[in-house]
Amino acid sequence: MKRLLHIIATPREEASRTLQISHVFLDTFKTVHPNWVVDELDLDKENLPPLNMKSVSGKYILLQGSNLFGKAQELWAEILQHIERFKTADLFLISTPMWNFHIPYLLKQYIDLIVQPKYLFQYKKEGGAEGLVLNKKMVIITTRGGNYGGELKNLDFQEPYLKAIFNFIGITDISFINAEPTDMGLEKQKKQIAIAQQAAKELGVTVMEL
Repeated sequence: MKRLLHIIATPREEASRTLQISHVFLDTFKTVHPNWVVDELDLDKENLPPLNMKSVSGKYILLQGSNLFGKAQELWAEILQHIERFKTADLFLISTPMWNFHIPYLLKQYIDLIVQPKYLFQYKKEGGAEGLVLNKKMVIITTRGGNYGGELKNLDFQEPYLKAIFNFIGITDISFINAEPTDMGLEKQKKQIAIAQQAAKELGVTVMEL
């Protein structure tokens, strides 16, 4: 059975403008693909393991080309569960607002946890790196207070970063739906959310056909 992993990076629950759009995508997708399982990962409710001295030491063991054993493997058990949950999904949906031109810190922590050598990417002997999460698709739905498609484009560190990090691990088929601006009056907000919801509905039908 195929699985869609929905990664929620907003703490606002039902008040979230981002989720108002994502729910439209999911409702449409589930109608078109009733046999898929939707696995919801709410980062605000998930007790993500910290990246501290003990856990980061495992990363350097991996970077040296060695495997994790004993205590190091035990410390990494929870991180490995998150990695496995991510890399075994068939389709990804990320729901994230823009915070200070970038992504919320919980999403950054999650990415830092899962993007590990030997699991989501590997270094090649001849130099460079290659992603290990191949032939999969991702949908990223965002809301932004301002309009970052125009003169504020140089302040958009959200879409370029997300595209870069997921391209790095092998996910190159990424569709973005950016609702903007949403903090410049209620009328504009409603209009932009409606436009994004329509785009989400259409993508929910076609995403696996593109």
